[in-house]
Amino acid sequence: MKGYKKEIDSVIKEARRLIESKKYHRAISELEKHKAYSRDVEYFLLLAEAYERIGNEEKAEEYFEQARFLEAAIKSKEQLKKSHFLIKRKEYVKAREALLEAINLNPFEPEIYVELHKLYKRQGLKKEAAKVLKSLMTVSPFLDYPYLELAGHYYSTGNYDMVAHILEQGLERINKTSFLYESARLYQLIGEMEKAEDLLREACNREPKNVDLRQKLVDVLIGLSKIEEALSLLLDTLELYPDSPYLLQSVATVYEMMGDDEKAEFFMRKAVSVSDSFIKEDSLRMLADFLIEKGRIDQAEEALMEIIDTAESSWLIMDAFIELALICMEQNRNRCVIDVAKRILKSDLLSEEEVFELLEILSDVLEEEGYIFAARRVCKYIIEHSKNEKQLKRCYATVNRLSEVISLEKMWKKCR
Repeated sequence: MKGYKKEIDSVIKEARRLIESKKYHRAISELEKHKAYSRDVEYFLLLAEAYERIGNEEKAEEYFEQARFLEAAIKSKEQLKKSHFLIKRKEYVKAREALLEAINLNPFEPEIYVELHKLYKRQGLKKEAAKVLKSLMTVSPFLDYPYLELAGHYYSTGNYDMVAHILEQGLERINKTSFLYESARLYQLIGEMEKAEDLLREACNREPKNVDLRQKLVDVLIGLSKIEEALSLLLDTLELYPDSPYLLQSVATVYEMMGDDEKAEFFMRKAVSVSDSFIKEDSLRMLADFLIEKGRIDQAEEALMEIIDTAESSWLIMDAFIELALICMEQNRNRCVIDVAKRILKSDLLSEEEVFELLEILSDVLEEEGYIFAARRVCKYIIEHSKNEKQLKRCYATVNRLSEVISLEKMWKKCR
């Protein structure tokens, strides 16, 4: 690129010398050789000047116009870059002014409209954002962005007829598989399931091995109560990707919907066995929920403990702990909750807020077990360190209540 610019600069320099020497035809000949490649304003101005000097006014005006357009386009890009800088600094009013100036300079650049729409959307200016999208549809009718965003806008306002209308316009002009997918997703949201099915079938025909397209078609088929067809498609996809945890989970879900718990559990456990990291945690949670629903509490507890012991995600650990705590407390196994809580705290994986949430649960369990002083100490610790107003309010109330209990116990002992 640098070498090419150096060459153009050399051509411009030579053309300038030739024009100064009144060798206009030679200047034109040299410049015209590079016309298809140059994006330099001075280049076109020199061509216009040379043609003007030999009396060709039509050509001169043509190149003067190209120079003006190119200069406007360059200034427009400068305003676009300026808007990016201003948005980073959250100077949204100035950024909007820069973008409007960019459009004024070059009303045919789609990127400017996209950035202006994003800015209006960020500011919550829905009507202005929609207006920009309509302009973009005119400027760049084969770009999918305005159709999807405008359809999404009308969906948020509950105007489903306009959602369908905008998507129909887009589908007449855009033939991309990704647009078929996104349009199908929106048709699904507004309840036009048959239309979503047709689009997804077309997309799947184009990309028969695309898992995302097949999964979305499964969702739509389930929504249309075509359960057997959904299962058939999933099993067919599973032959292509036999170790995909998400596919295995989907198959398990469909079998559960069909009332075949044995096969549902089989595929859930297979999903656990072939996955790792956060995907395994997700698979374990799905299995635990299934086992709890079926009343197989001991096995569910094993799955929850595995999440607590192996999960890398703190929110999943907390989610599993809360579920486990409910199981243990229903069985009067509070000691187990205390032990597990201590193990989690030692792991040092939780955020500060999650630690306080766990400690609050621990305080309730300690009280239930009769460890009143320990329960009060935990609440006092939360009060000293937490910034959550609702949590502080609850802990203050607990501390006051426990202090009254301790005081009454002391009085009772004295009376004895």
